[in-house]
Amino acid sequence: MKATNVKAQEEAQNETVHVQETSKVGTWISVGIVGLVILATYFILYGLYMARV
Repeated sequence: MKATNVKAQEEAQNETVHVQETSKVGTWISVGIVGLVILATYFILYGLYMARV
């Protein structure tokens, strides 16, 4: 029984590491997208403001 539990724990730990690695990549992609949206909004608003002046 103990050997089965140890094996199950090792498999669970391996799955956790895999999820964390993909989570980091997803986080950086999300941060990049949010940054691009913020920059695009800034340039659009600045362009509209300059067109008004």
